[in-house]
Amino acid sequence: MIEVRGLTQTFRTRTGPVDAVKGIDFEVRDGEILGLLGPNGAGKTTTLRMLCTLLKPTAGSAVVAGIDVSGDAREVRRRIGYVAQVGAVPAPGTVVGEEIVVQARLQGMSKADAQARMRALLPSLSLEGFEDRALSEMSGGQRRRFDVALGLVHE
Repeated sequence: MIEVRGLTQTFRTRTGPVDAVKGIDFEVRDGEILGLLGPNGAGKTTTLRMLCTLLKPTAGSAVVAGIDVSGDAREVRRRIGYVAQVGAVPAPGTVVGEEIVVQARLQGMSKADAQARMRALLPSLSLEGFEDRALSEMSGGQRRRFDVALGLVHE
């Protein structure tokens, strides 16, 4: 569930304030899917960054998964998955299965649960058999599916 009321982000620049997001309101109920569409500079990425607690709103409020994004960023992050516009740049030699397990462990899962989660995610994203493959050996589309796996690892 996401509830947004008057969400605003104003950036200060040398030439003055720039309103990236201007008092938006919307609600997404459990089971619904939201798509943010608009031209470059419309505030789509800025809105997502605020909802993921990567950027504090200038004004307004947002509740994600029952948690106020301005109040408990850590708990919001624990409850959501986020796949950025551009995937993370992995360290050389990063292996698909190992990285998913590491990310699951960082989310607080036991090693056994993290391994089970990895084994469940890979087939659902057409990545079965990729557990031992280096990210550097994957195609662009496979890398994006790996990024989605990281976004879903939190359960």
